[in-house]
Amino acid sequence: MTRAGARATFALLLAAMPLGAQSLAVVAPLLAQYDGGPSIPAGFGYGSGESIHLTFDVAGFRPSADDDPKTDLVWECAVFDAAGLSLTAPKKGAVKVELAAEDKKWRPRVRVEFPLPEAIAAGGGEIRISAVDRVAKQSAELKVPFRTRGLSLDGVDSLRALRFRFLRAEDSADPLTVAAYRPGDTVWARFELAGYKLGPSNSFHVSYGLEVFRANGESLFKQEEAANESGQSFYPRRYVFGVLSLQLTKDLALGEYTILLRLKDHSGNATAESKHSFRVE
Repeated sequence: MTRAGARATFALLLAAMPLGAQSLAVVAPLLAQYDGGPSIPAGFGYGSGESIHLTFDVAGFRPSADDDPKTDLVWECAVFDAAGLSLTAPKKGAVKVELAAEDKKWRPRVRVEFPLPEAIAAGGGEIRISAVDRVAKQSAELKVPFRTRGLSLDGVDSLRALRFRFLRAEDSADPLTVAAYRPGDTVWARFELAGYKLGPSNSFHVSYGLEVFRANGESLFKQEEAANESGQSFYPRRYVFGVLSLQLTKDLALGEYTILLRLKDHSGNATAESKHSFRVE
């Protein structure tokens, strides 16, 4: 039998099958850290700025019943956080492939990448997959859960600085166990600013300044505005990253010093303060 004859026979067999003989299904979902990578281990969480790589198959579709049978499938994937907010714009696609008789067990495989936004919170989420077989007039759905790692924002309902930590150097990964420096050192610190209000289109506008005091309450240094950050994004940005540095003079007296951090939410018209002490030894 020629290939054209085989295709015709295949099409006739499909046409003779009752409509309910097979059901469309989204199967074999796999989440990976990179394209073509292995399935993520149990308990794994995706971080800010990383990408979710999703692979899934579509089974139970019905090719068209003509001399050249074809698939006519469309799919859509959307990613949501634990609150049901979209993390990224949905991804859509179609599968239109000509089939031969030997393709009866073939299943289309879809690969999708979702870059995650910056400053996501720790928690969970899910990918909602839907597929439609336009030939068989069937649809199927599947939800795939995943975890995210990041800053915990439970109970943060007002402007504040979170995880303020003193560092030995600008690029230090670990905070100092004891915030102690020597005269002439540079004091480095990082924190996350959260609890601000969002405006239209998830816009935000925050700033912060600082003042340094001696142990006796005398003001040593003041900067009204150390940083000012604003923007808007598809996904609501729940916190921004703050960093500050202080250059200590070589003749600075030994003792305890306190940084008064002053935060301002321009969109929400709110302010807040927090104190953080270090020693010069």
